Amino acid sequence: LKFDDFISELIKIANGIGQGDLISMLLYIIYNADLLEALRRLEEDAIGYVDDALVITTAKTL
Repeated sequence: LKFDDFISELIKIANGIGQGDLISMLLYIIYNADLLEALRRLEEDAIGYVDDALVITTAKTL
């Protein structure tokens, strides 16, 4: 994770499915559908594709 000047520690991932695995699309939909829908209800732009997600938001102030 990188945010401004902050970079988090690396985390070793010991299990999971490989990138591009056919089941990853189904698991992505199951895992992220509620998140993407919640963002749409808040009228935020959210894009989800296969195994990636992007959230775009703006504000007048932090």
